[in-house]
Amino acid sequence: MNGKNFPFRKRENPMDTPVTNATGVTGSAREKYTATMDRELRKRVKIASVKKGIVFSQFIEEAVLEKLDKEGL
Repeated sequence: MNGKNFPFRKRENPMDTPVTNATGVTGSAREKYTATMDRELRKRVKIASVKKGIVFSQFIEEAVLEKLDKEGL
């Protein structure tokens, strides 16, 4: 759909505020993504994030950063 003909204005993303991630890097934009995973794995991650007291996406972000650090990337 052409943006000029779209009758609604795009809402601002409240997550697009300056944030400091787990590595201490401050960024101004967060990007939304979609991923698929095994259903049982998703349940385990949701339970683990609740036990840790953080949101699901933060748990995933920390896990990815940990994996990248471990692999030296």
